[in-house]
Amino acid sequence: MKLLLDIEKCTGCGICELVCSAVKGGVFNPEMACLKIHSRYAKGDLVIRGEFCDLCLECAEACPTGAITSENGSLSVDQESCSECGLCVDACPYGIIHLSPSGRLFICDRCGGSPECVSWCPHEAIKKEESAT
Repeated sequence: MKLLLDIEKCTGCGICELVCSAVKGGVFNPEMACLKIHSRYAKGDLVIRGEFCDLCLECAEACPTGAITSENGSLSVDQESCSECGLCVDACPYGIIHLSPSGRLFICDRCGGSPECVSWCPHEAIKKEESAT
């Protein structure tokens, strides 16, 4: 499953980031979200850009313990196998993988097939697209 952002609908409100961080980490902190929405004004126009996990698997390839796996269009983490080395965090081209201060790894797992960022977006700007496989 892919997550897509409709920049025509997105207002840059950040609710998706807050929901993600609350669901994954129990805190309302956009810096801990497993997605990023960048918004800025350029010459009077709102410019929006979204970053989502695209399942490039660079994090899984960087993981020395095999704690990150991909199955059915989603990533998962075996927290018991995670060595908290941070190599996956460094490998993520989008900067959306995080280690909490306690060592828990936060990675976009599509909320088990029902992404909360999609459900909570008040403008229906985030959509999920099922794979054609």
